[in-house]
Amino acid sequence: MEADRVQKPLRQLRKALKRLPKDPAPETVHKLRTRARHVEAIAAALSEPDEKKARRLLKSIKPVRKAAGDVRDMDVLSGNALSLPQNSHRESQQDAFRASLTRLVGLLGIARKKSAGELFNAVDDQRKAARRVLKQYAKLAQTALGRKNSSSSGAAPSPSEQHIQTVIANLNGELRRWPALSARNIHPFRLKVKELRYILQLLPNADSGLIDALGSVKDQIGDWHDWQQLAETAEQMLGPSEDRALLAEIDRIGRQKLRHALASANALRKRHLESSPARRRKTR
Repeated sequence: MEADRVQKPLRQLRKALKRLPKDPAPETVHKLRTRARHVEAIAAALSEPDEKKARRLLKSIKPVRKAAGDVRDMDVLSGNALSLPQNSHRESQQDAFRASLTRLVGLLGIARKKSAGELFNAVDDQRKAARRVLKQYAKLAQTALGRKNSSSSGAAPSPSEQHIQTVIANLNGELRRWPALSARNIHPFRLKVKELRYILQLLPNADSGLIDALGSVKDQIGDWHDWQQLAETAEQMLGPSEDRALLAEIDRIGRQKLRHALASANALRKRHLESSPARRRKTR
């Protein structure tokens, strides 16, 4: 395992927590959330250098990751809403459709502003503790990885590497044995896919083709999940009668996205998860 594959995400998250605007840009929020999830995967995968420190790290960044997720959700839902074609309905319905869309986007903007304030407060509350434990954990990880890198090539894998291989094998087995995929269980499946992908990225000899395939499935399921969330949120914010054209269009797109996500996930299981990815090597 290369030290920088562990150190870089820790450094990036520590830097991101140093200063956050009260109204952060969507890309800033996305990076913060992604980096927090990456660090969570690293801390969960490594048995070394200090399990207690890893638990403390996870505890300190969880509120930030969840708050960033709420803001990110509003950004994605607003983007999806604005992507809806406004001229695909009969002329008599277009004005009502546009009015519904304008109302929905406005309400999502209000929710985004509230979530951004909660994210700012979460970062403000956790900044000192999270940055301190990130720095401590980085030093401990560097020491552990340094010992391994300085050892001979024939040395046995370190406890951290052994643990990572076990985690990869377990995740691969979970995904391979997953029940028939449906709208009810495909999102938890995606979370496992994301975790496996993050951990594989820690290994310099992991199968890049598998990593790419996991990323593609993650994105397609995530795309469906975003539209499902938009449908649920729109149903809460809008009226079933006056806004029915917009609600129906969101539902139609969501069902289409689900079909694509299921096909992609099932293809991944069939093509890539028959054997443990921990044993795969990059081919050139």
